[in-house]
Amino acid sequence: MQINTALFGPQEINDDDLITFPLGVPGFENNTQFKVFHEEGKPTVHWLQSVDDADLCLSVMEPKLLDLGYEFSLTPEQAELIDLQDQDELTVVLILCKSDTEANDSTEAVPSDSRIRANLTGPVVINARSRKAIQVPLPRVERITLIRALP
Repeated sequence: MQINTALFGPQEINDDDLITFPLGVPGFENNTQFKVFHEEGKPTVHWLQSVDDADLCLSVMEPKLLDLGYEFSLTPEQAELIDLQDQDELTVVLILCKSDTEANDSTEAVPSDSRIRANLTGPVVINARSRKAIQVPLPRVERITLIRALP
């Protein structure tokens, strides 16, 4: 199948490469099928390109690349949505967004500080076998510091 994308132009993709969000992505509920794109040799940022909307492309990255780890449980309903079985491998990714902070001078047209931020309270869980995914809202995220002794 061929899809059009704003970032990558026309792309030929296989149905087997699609990731399905049964409920859509929060805020984009009508977009249920996505294809993952990445640059060869650059394992940091990947893009979830909507098959339904050429202009919707979400930047994502694995939390471990930010030295973050998650420990949370899926509800039975969430596990059912992604067809989770005992030995399934899950991948967790964080959605990235560009955040423009308020400029000090309100007359300034371009903000002086732009940053890329990761949504830590809404990780995306992808089931590699079923190719189904959900964004999991976490009401509370705690930071834990681990100290390891060097040998």
